Amino acid sequence: MSKNRKYDDLMLAIKEDEEKAEELKKSDATLEQIREEHALFQGYLKAMREARGECASITKVLQAAKDSADNAIGGICAAIVNAENTSIKARLDDASFRLLDRLHAKWLEQEKQVLGEQFKQQEVLWQKQSARLVNIMKNNEGVWISKRLFCIVAILSLLSIGIIAIEIYVYVYFQWLT
Repeated sequence: MSKNRKYDDLMLAIKEDEEKAEELKKSDATLEQIREEHALFQGYLKAMREARGECASITKVLQAAKDSADNAIGGICAAIVNAENTSIKARLDDASFRLLDRLHAKWLEQEKQVLGEQFKQQEVLWQKQSARLVNIMKNNEGVWISKRLFCIVAILSLLSIGIIAIEIYVYVYFQWLT
């Protein structure tokens, strides 16, 4: 049995060596994959550093643009304040006053003409409407009701409005109770 045992030990050692060789191959493959991933991460790190540098330069440019815009706004505000505080000396001499008076009189005359034309147009429209109403009355056209019928219709209308209001009140009251 000792030969058998030596043989089994030898086979076991060979099997262990094969397993170790297989594990070594797997470890080598894993190591190679880790090296590739490391190289890839190194590339990403380099790209991130470059992007950070570009972001810093863009931030500086944006800050300069913001400062420039603030200066422009400040300048505009200062110009507005200066314009508000500027006093203008104006005077009217006799010739300017006469020109102003003449222009004012001309404007008033134009307004009178426009108002006169508008009055004439309204008068024509009123005459047409009046003639039309007279025509309707002469020909007995339209709806004519007596005072008695008008009173009856008015009372019925008010009564129906009152009934509707009471119905709404009752509906709201019972809705509120539930």
